Amino acid sequence: MIRWFNILRGFLMGIVELIPGISSGTLALLLGIYDELLISIQKLFSKDFKKAAGFVFPLIIGMAIAILSMSSVINYFLVNHTIIVHWFFLGLVFGVVPMMFKLGNYKYEFKAVHYILIVITIVGMYFLSTVNTGVQDVTEVDTSPGVLLFLFISGFLGATALVLPGLSGSVILLILGAYPVVIYSISEFTSFNFEVLPVLFATGFGIVFGVIFASKFIHYLLTHFTYLTYAFIIGLLLGSSFPIYHGMPTNTVQWILSVLLFLSGLILSYYVSTKNNKETI
Repeated sequence: MIRWFNILRGFLMGIVELIPGISSGTLALLLGIYDELLISIQKLFSKDFKKAAGFVFPLIIGMAIAILSMSSVINYFLVNHTIIVHWFFLGLVFGVVPMMFKLGNYKYEFKAVHYILIVITIVGMYFLSTVNTGVQDVTEVDTSPGVLLFLFISGFLGATALVLPGLSGSVILLILGAYPVVIYSISEFTSFNFEVLPVLFATGFGIVFGVIFASKFIHYLLTHFTYLTYAFIIGLLLGSSFPIYHGMPTNTVQWILSVLLFLSGLILSYYVSTKNNKETI
């Protein structure tokens, strides 16, 4: 059975992946589909392929539609309303955190080691956010074998991050220096420049293999190291505030809009995440 509503969910996840600092894994948590997504990706290579494909492929379609149709719109808001937009997303991320503590049964299961892991992860995210995150201007692409291999590896690592809530695949691509090339190639492809197809294929295949690997690994961690994994994810979510944060508002109008959007994102995220998620991921 095809889950057609997942096209909309995938569309929202695709929009989120266009924004450096925001993770589609966070949105999957918010929508209450994170665990089912991990399991379905693994079942794509089993006898339950048809059922898993009915869940995963509509998500992929929705993400593809969002990436191809919304990249220019997202870029406009990021360039012209940077601070306001990012305060909204800060609210979305922080709103998921209480639900994660609840799922982790922190009152009974969290010990000192769990809180230490949260702090270490937050510190790691801070240093990650300071590394090579400047976007370079790209006006052409190189399709030599070495560059395509680099883009495959970048896609693999970015997709591994994509599956983890709080860790943005876009940030990983920024750090590796692949993000400007990928965004430029997407933009050129939508303008019917098919010379960028090798770049998109190389990155796309890397993303596919990365998602498959990461989903298996994270599901293993959740199964065998459940509460440590919850603590790690909480640290990722809190630490993702560093790459998302783009400064304080600079005038009265920005302050009002930023506060309102932050609170809107916080309330929306908290409400949706607690409504959609059950007691276990």
